[in-house]
Amino acid sequence: MEDATLIKFRADKPKISYLFYPDFDNDPHPALSASMQADLRGLRVDYRDYSNSTNPPVLHRKEAFVTPDYLLYQNLARLTQHEEKWGLLSETNTIGTRDGWYRRLAEQGAKLQGHRLIRAEKRGN
Repeated sequence: MEDATLIKFRADKPKISYLFYPDFDNDPHPALSASMQADLRGLRVDYRDYSNSTNPPVLHRKEAFVTPDYLLYQNLARLTQHEEKWGLLSETNTIGTRDGWYRRLAEQGAKLQGHRLIRAEKRGN
């Protein structure tokens, strides 16, 4: 738990989630490596390991998880604004995994270069 990148407290249920995104700062949409959820009412802990998954969950809207004084906050917020403008975040049910996200980028002719969104080069050009 001490290496958790994000700690999520549920407001509607007595649950705490510890989420592990090892490449949070460098990857614009980091893959979830592992998660641990503690159900405080049922006194149960669930652990999921995604480290060997070929299609792990990915994180979007990273600026929502950090404070405005976070070093990369402006870059993260700008990326989300551009992704919204390009319509990349509108289909949340299909972009939650790495494969779904890459498919959405390709459909929209987009590609990421660091924390910047750019037009993908068309094949044959």
